[in-house]
Amino acid sequence: MGRTGRPDQDVMWRPHVAWLVLTVGLLSADEPVFERPRLEGYVGGPYKLLVRDFTGDGHADVLTGYRNLGVLQLAVGDGRGGVSDRSGGVLTDLSGRERDRSIDSTCWSEPHVHNLHAADINGDSRLDIVVGVGGLSTVKTGRVVVALGEAGGRFRKLVEYQVPSEAKGVRFEDLDRDGRLDLLYTARGSGYKQDLTVGELHIRRGLGRGRFGTAIVLPAGRSAYAIDTGDLNEDGFPDVVIPNEHDDRATFCLSPGKECFSVVTKDATRRWAVKVLPATPIPGKRSHAVNDARIADFNGDGHLDVVTANLGTSTISIFAGRGDGTFEKDRQLEAGKNGAFLGLGDLDGDKDIDLAITHWTEAFVSVFLNRGDGTFARRVDLPSGLGSYGLDIADLDRDGHLDLVSANYRDNSISILRGRGDGTFRPTVTLPRGLRVTGGRLVPFAP
Repeated sequence: MGRTGRPDQDVMWRPHVAWLVLTVGLLSADEPVFERPRLEGYVGGPYKLLVRDFTGDGHADVLTGYRNLGVLQLAVGDGRGGVSDRSGGVLTDLSGRERDRSIDSTCWSEPHVHNLHAADINGDSRLDIVVGVGGLSTVKTGRVVVALGEAGGRFRKLVEYQVPSEAKGVRFEDLDRDGRLDLLYTARGSGYKQDLTVGELHIRRGLGRGRFGTAIVLPAGRSAYAIDTGDLNEDGFPDVVIPNEHDDRATFCLSPGKECFSVVTKDATRRWAVKVLPATPIPGKRSHAVNDARIADFNGDGHLDVVTANLGTSTISIFAGRGDGTFEKDRQLEAGKNGAFLGLGDLDGDKDIDLAITHWTEAFVSVFLNRGDGTFARRVDLPSGLGSYGLDIADLDRDGHLDLVSANYRDNSISILRGRGDGTFRPTVTLPRGLRVTGGRLVPFAP
């Protein structure tokens, strides 16, 4: 919260680039910028990203969330595979009033943008966003911020919710099929001192026009990270899967359908079937540390499967779904060192779902091409910036072929890999996207 005592957000704008500051209050021009000298020189790098058309011009843009500084950057796509490279700008609050470029020292207290998701929640044909930012424990809480998309790729804060741990997974989904998107987010629950002993899934019913109801809370396994949704038991309603980074498993929650919001929290675990998907142990290796989980039909049998990125064992687990909410024992792929975050899409044009994975300590992204039966060709490693973590797959250059974009927090960059449509890619283009606190302001940083 800023010195004004108002928990608002600010935005820095310049043509083609926007900085959405999630962690600071409004500042008057005559207020000091930083009260803590240790923030001077602090650097933040890209951590998670989304590739979507946020400006409404028909071209995919790149929205990047930052590690160490709770900000977002929107880089506007040119429709040819490039994105704007201008930086800096003027601080503006989310009502559009221009402010000083300075940011408040509370930026230190909520440093990470953990996850992002986008959908049109108010029916105006513009993409809105939900962001999980900051947090550490039940004492130092995280926040989930919902912001509405406006003309030109701007965002206006709608609402925020406190989270009693790190605010990890976020998602919009119409769980009860009433035509209104609901809000889902996780409280991590690491089990560490002063933190929740187990993670929580919070679900708020969409009331229309971007409004949400009271949260239903479900257990979500230890260290609940991302969220994905899909109809795992084929009852016509989306279910939820959550990776558990401090465990060998993912947690999945089978929805009671139309009745999913007719229960109170104390009855939720009885109405929602909360189950686990355990990855097969590997002799001599530590915990799988399941860092990401996604839902798709990989083998083409019409039933949704679940894939997990197992950070602790550098593997990928694929659980074939039976269509009734149960799964076959996992098959595992060697993911490459410290495989962290997954991307799904048809990378070779054969109409089945391929895999890509980032590596949070390394300078490459790996691709696995699906043979069509849920088995995959040998891993192909493609260069990226160092510390690839966030990943999205989209057609950035409008050539009909899917491209990869990774967020590389260790060398403060994003990497663009333009697909040729046959499972191969053009040479990687890596763009500097670091931010540094200089003179109490956020300025571009490239080592």
